[in-house]
Amino acid sequence: MRLIAPILLACAACTPAGADADEPAAARAYATQIDVPSPDYRKLLARPPVQPKGEIVREASAPLPADAKAVGDLWVERLEAKNALMGHGLAGKSPDGPVNHIDTLLTAKEFDAWVAQNGWSPPKHIRWYFQSELVAPRVSDAAEPKIRIWPASQARTGWQLEALIWGRVVLKDGCLWIRQPGQPERLAWFHAETGLDVDSEGYLILLDRATGHTMARIGEEMTAGGPNTVPESDPGVAALRAACGDAEIYNIGNPQSKERMYVEYPHLREPLSPPPPPPRP
Repeated sequence: MRLIAPILLACAACTPAGADADEPAAARAYATQIDVPSPDYRKLLARPPVQPKGEIVREASAPLPADAKAVGDLWVERLEAKNALMGHGLAGKSPDGPVNHIDTLLTAKEFDAWVAQNGWSPPKHIRWYFQSELVAPRVSDAAEPKIRIWPASQARTGWQLEALIWGRVVLKDGCLWIRQPGQPERLAWFHAETGLDVDSEGYLILLDRATGHTMARIGEEMTAGGPNTVPESDPGVAALRAACGDAEIYNIGNPQSKERMYVEYPHLREPLSPPPPPPRP
């Protein structure tokens, strides 16, 4: 049995990458990027896939002990207190069964450091799942001077809803916004796995931080899974409002360009029409 934890353009006024980091924010000329051409996603998608880095699964290596239920419940509580539990599963079909696997929101290195700091020994009868290492920074050195703040979660993403959401992400005077028909512009928020960089043509791009792959250029129409809640307890939310104002915040998660999606899945660009109904007898 599996239980899921409730965790739920043109580029203008671009500051040079070598801008002084100590320069007062009010004195900077932040970037604006609104209407952009799509990059060559066929070329980008042809790059070899990057394998996830770090230990992902640590298999159980011991049988369930007599106190397996108490041990498993303790580790679920510990991870919940750290806000690092994605989910867990029970042995057998009973809702009172012992925990036999745990999905965390930590990398293996983060998990091992945490348990060592507390003097704990992880039980070996539990199968552990970890997050892959993030190979790209939240914001590259080239992108950092162009924005007022990077609006993204600190914590890794757990289970989430997967309805299709979409919008155009634009950058205006260093702040990222979501544009959707019939809606006022809202401040953009991203999941932790999305980062910001500058591509070889000078455009700001969204990266998959786990693979380094280009997912979209700022200014493109994008799609993502959702809807996603805004993590109000994340200190970055207050920092975003301080930097960019009190507009509503919209969490677009880990988006990708709609054009990238069409290149990867060509049948989605022109969906097949349903066949005509059969003739009446």
